[in-house]
Formats: sequence, structure tokens, C-alpha cells
Amino acid sequence: MNIIVKEALIPNLDNSGEPILLSDDTIKLRKQKILNLMQEANLSALVIYADKEHGSNFEYLTGFIPRFEEGLQILNQDGSSTLLLGNENYNKVKFSRVESEGVQCPLFSLPNQPMGDFRPLAHYLRQVNFDTSQKVGVVGWKLLSNDFNDFHQRFDLPAFIIDALAEVVGKDRLVNATQIYMHPGKGARVTNNSNEIARYEYGASLASDAVLSAMNALEEGVKETEIGDLLNRDGQYQNVITISAFGDRFIKANLYPTNRQLKKGDKVALTVSYKGGLSSRSGYAVSNLEELENVDPGYLDEVVIPYFKAYNWWLNNISIGITGGKFYDNFAKYYPQSKYGWELCPGHLTADEEWLSSPFYKGSVAIVQSGNIFQVDFIPVHEGFHGVSAESTIVLADRNLIQEIQTEYPDLWERIESRRNYLKENLNIHLKPEVLPLTSTLGYYRPFFLCSENVLAVEKGK
Repeated sequence: MNIIVKEALIPNLDNSGEPILLSDDTIKLRKQKILNLMQEANLSALVIYADKEHGSNFEYLTGFIPRFEEGLQILNQDGSSTLLLGNENYNKVKFSRVESEGVQCPLFSLPNQPMGDFRPLAHYLRQVNFDTSQKVGVVGWKLLSNDFNDFHQRFDLPAFIIDALAEVVGKDRLVNATQIYMHPGKGARVTNNSNEIARYEYGASLASDAVLSAMNALEEGVKETEIGDLLNRDGQYQNVITISAFGDRFIKANLYPTNRQLKKGDKVALTVSYKGGLSSRSGYAVSNLEELENVDPGYLDEVVIPYFKAYNWWLNNISIGITGGKFYDNFAKYYPQSKYGWELCPGHLTADEEWLSSPFYKGSVAIVQSGNIFQVDFIPVHEGFHGVSAESTIVLADRNLIQEIQTEYPDLWERIESRRNYLKENLNIHLKPEVLPLTSTLGYYRPFFLCSENVLAVEKGK
């Protein structure tokens, strides 16, 4: 595969502008998936934890997160649900997507709010209808085992919650069941129907449009904050910290855009993520190869082009039915970790949070499935060079799921086809039918950030 720099059209800004809500049927399907997995695992109840940063498992059935507070959902095998919520979220019980009882738990509120004489958490848990006839699964957010069947007794919830649960239901009954939701091969949340894909495509394409708009606005003298305004879109919730950075980063430990102005030759990093996917670009504020060579000699040939080749390898080799371990081994053989320095998984699943879990690790037996939404995400680290990034989002779909999307979301399918055609006609990237681009900038990389005409592409006939 030969990679060339060529002139090409800029992709379309193609976000629909219409956030998609989950249907009642999707929520019913989600709940049944969880109940089925509970039954298989002999769990009579689940306790699902949430806070602002770790609320997606809770949100999966309730439809919301407890914002700035904490919360618990208790789901029994018979389908009954109870929500423990703090003072300022208790009024959300009636809006839950699954019918739920509610218990107001002041301990989940902000510091120094009325705490009800500081009654212990066990007091509130005893108001819940708990099915303790079998094991009680605790769902946090961090998988502490790669084995789906390893229902161990190590937990990532705050100790005061685990202690109270042990007091109310019995310590020996508690097991970690986070894998019911998040395991990359068997978890309920790792596959999506057409309604879920349409919802997440909105966020993935919004992030893509934002990064493309930011790239189009790069010019000498523009401020990080001005570019940051282009990345933050439509009032939507960002599930990672937005990055708009020029030159050296993390000065005085700062993570956020400043009034620093862009200078020719600066490093540039742009990242934003919404529910459904992250987009990023990193490179240099230069207009041509000569300017690039002056600031980072060899960067294009040693870093960027190998990365772009590996990116294309990723798109060509991802497939339904492959094990994550085999994909990992094959990727590592093509793009050796020892040479290119990538340290994390070569891609991962995404959903309401930017990183759900990943099937791509050594020895993984997780099967890549139709309905998996993936971030094309691997981060090379070359000593002496700047990094490179072109993160984007795809979904895998078999014939049945493709037909579902075509029938229920024809506008979405039209965007997918348009994106596929752009890749083929402008970048000579040919996607398999099962690989559906959820953004218009998948595979799109400008080697010179101040030149919008030039892109990297696969040379035809090579």
C-alpha cells in the first residue's frame, strides 16, 4: 500500500441537526437483555451505580444520569425497579424510562445539603424491595476481570455503599456483575439496534462536524478559545474534555483552551466527543512539506504515513465474527508496538461514554459482533516526534441490521452511503459492506493543517 499526498474535496458537514431519542421498544429490548443475562448468571437482583462521570450503566434503562449527585438502581429478576436518588434528582423518578419506585436518599446529595439527621445508607436501602433469593450483582463502571463468568467480590463503588449493601443483603451474596452491561463480548450494551445506532450517529457526526469546522478555521493568529467554541456544539453533553491546544500542552497543568494564538509551525491538537463517538486530529500548523520538515524532520514519513497505513489496515481487516485477540495479534504484527509505541487497545467500543470497553487485547476471546460501534483509536508514540491522531467512529452491521437501518432511518442510510462514496472517490479507501461510517471525516487527514486542499490517500492501483 502506497500513501500519497493529493488534492481532494473537503468532506461534507453532514450532522442531521436532529437528536434521536430512544423508542419505548428499544428500552423494552434493553431491559429484556439485562434480565436474560441476570437469569443466566443466577442473579436475583442488580444494584447499578451512577455518578456524573460514571452514569452510563444506570442511564441504559432509566434514560438519565443523576447529574451532580450519585444514584442507585435496584433491578429485580421480576423486572421491578427502584431508584435511590439524592435531593435534587429524586423528582426524576417519574421520568425513568423503565417504571420505577423511588427512595429519596440525602446521602447521595451535595455536601451540607439537608441530610435527614445523617441516617446511614442502610436505612434507605431497607426501604427497597430487594430480591435476595440468589446472588445480588453490583454494577459499577470498571471491568475488574476479563472473564465474563468471573462474578468476584472486588468492587469499584464507594466503600460506604458496599458496606451498606453487605449489611442489608449479606456480604456473601454480593458479587461484581459489571460485565452484564459492559463485557466486550457478552455485555448487553455492546450491541446496538438501528434506533440506538441512529441516536449515537447524531453524536458521532456532531463531533466530526465540529472537528472539521475547527480544522477549516485554523489560521495564524486564531485563539485556542475561538477554535474551542467551534468544537462545543449545540449544547450537547461532552463525554471527554474538549481539546483545542496549540504548541506545547499542559503548561501549569492546564487542560483547557486559553487565549494562546496559533503560530506557523505550532503543534495542534483538536478533540471533542459526544454520546456516540469522538473525533480528533493532531498534527502541525504548516502549509506544505518544507515547513513541516523544518519543525519536525521525518515526521510525515516516520510517523504520519505509517499511522495512516495502519488506519487503513484497521478498516480493511475489522470484521464480524473475528475474535478480539486475533485482531489484536494481527494488528500488532502489521503495526508493531515495539516500533510505533502504541500502548492502549487498538480501538474500542463506544456508546454513551467515549470508552465503553474493548475486545482488542492479548488473548481476548470476545467476538466482534454486528451492532458493535467502534472508535478507530490507536495512539502511536515516537520518541522525538509529535503525535498523530485521526480518531473516528464506525459501526458493524450484518444484512439484517443494514436492512433495519435502511427501512427505519433512510436519511441516515443516505449519509452512510455518501460517506462511503467520499472515501472511495477521494481517498481510494474501499469499505466492506458491513463497515458503516458514522462520520463524514472517517479516514480524512490533512498532513499540513493550514492547507485544506491536501489530504493523505491510498495510491490507486497499489
